[in-house]
Amino acid sequence: MASEVKVPLLPESISDAVVSVWHKKVGDKVARDENIVDLETDKVMLEVPAPIDGVIKEIIKPTGSTVHAEEVIAVIEAVA
Repeated sequence: MASEVKVPLLPESISDAVVSVWHKKVGDKVARDENIVDLETDKVMLEVPAPIDGVIKEIIKPTGSTVHAEEVIAVIEAVA
């Protein structure tokens, strides 16, 4: 089963963020709650954790992409 990685809700005065650094690449194993990507806004740096244990199946938004709250940025495939 796959799980989407989404941009978290952004602070009230911020409309978008930029994908700063992916700490994992497609095919890498991840653990639930492990930081997999950093998002940068003009005010804060946000860490986005993996929602499940699994393997990065797809990175939809590469480094440098502008993203908005609740936008899907990656897909993780669960491992049994």
